[in-house]
Amino acid sequence: MSLDSTLHRKKIKIHHIFTSPKHNYFTREKFVVGDAPTLEHESVLLVQGRGLEGDRFELSKYPITLFSLEVAEEVSRSLALEVDVKIFRRNIILSGVHLNSLIGKRFKIGEVEFEGMAHCSPCTWMNAVMKKGAYALMRGRGGLRVRVVQGAELTLGECLLVSEEEIKEDPLTPLKRANIPNF
Repeated sequence: MSLDSTLHRKKIKIHHIFTSPKHNYFTREKFVVGDAPTLEHESVLLVQGRGLEGDRFELSKYPITLFSLEVAEEVSRSLALEVDVKIFRRNIILSGVHLNSLIGKRFKIGEVEFEGMAHCSPCTWMNAVMKKGAYALMRGRGGLRVRVVQGAELTLGECLLVSEEEIKEDPLTPLKRANIPNF
């Protein structure tokens, strides 16, 4: 992606960067929560074609998941719970952008170029680890699975998201239908 004047720039904020070496929900016996730690980082060096070093999805088809802080806050508020973004088990928690608008698109966050691969559907584990109703509140807003096209360091704080299309959708708007990218 070349940075020319036809690209759109949007201020966003990266609030948290997480990794976990093992699964706590996925692949486990029904509703038996694992005890793998969720590690927080101030910055990470991302490499093309890989996820976050040491994360359970580092070498998978969908190596990194972005998640909206606005969605985490709304789900928690709706369930009368304190916000605990670690419980969602997503890698990068950010605010200021509608993530589903990036499915099938290439974009940059800071100096890292990503490709939005797919919506990350929530699982019913959310009802078990949060409260009944969490899964329904997250449907269509479970996050964005991405891959790294061009690596660089990603750091907490405010930065620019650069994309070829302007993103106007509210971050809380759920995905209404499957958005299958044309790769």
